[in-house]
Amino acid sequence: MELWLVRHGTTRANMEGRFQGTLPIPLGPEGRKEVLCLAERLNEQSFSAFFCSSVLRARQTAKLLGKRVQDPSPLFTPLLQEYHWGIIQGLTRREIGERYPAILEQLQQDFQRAEIPGAEGIKRLFWRAGRFYRLLASLERTGRYNLPILIVSHGRFLQAFVQYFLAYDRRQGWPFSVSPASLTILEGDFHGSRRLKLFNDTCHLRREGLVIKN
Repeated sequence: MELWLVRHGTTRANMEGRFQGTLPIPLGPEGRKEVLCLAERLNEQSFSAFFCSSVLRARQTAKLLGKRVQDPSPLFTPLLQEYHWGIIQGLTRREIGERYPAILEQLQQDFQRAEIPGAEGIKRLFWRAGRFYRLLASLERTGRYNLPILIVSHGRFLQAFVQYFLAYDRRQGWPFSVSPASLTILEGDFHGSRRLKLFNDTCHLRREGLVIKN
């Protein structure tokens, strides 16, 4: 089974360096252009299933992609939503430093393990990744999903899911990051070998002269 992972397009909050989390922030003008470029790349590609985060910017991304890809229509699930950042959600690092200097210090020392009041927590994030993984494994067992599966989600969740899928040691931190409107492809049978076939590919954006800023 192939899993085609897509991160939503750029938002204004992305460009401002805000911790968006689960906030209903829409795609910005550049983000819409990015997604349309990706949609052109996926033109008439068929998928066995199409899953999407229930958060607004991901839903908008899925809607734009859905105009080009073949059936099926997207299925929205909170399992794919972005990490909830608790009390720092919606803030920039500068604003965090002004309001919660101790939290900013934690983020600077160990970004992945900073303790933030109200945040989802890494354990819960990987629980969601595992739950979605098991859902996909159950679909594979039916033998009816021979085409790729399209998945639209968010940067932090996709990082966690790739780690989970490839059985990376999550205690070692994040070995990679995912750009807006990028395409990553995972391949495996869920019960044997699994590999990273394509990672964080944005060639469809470079063709249009767009510049991605992480």
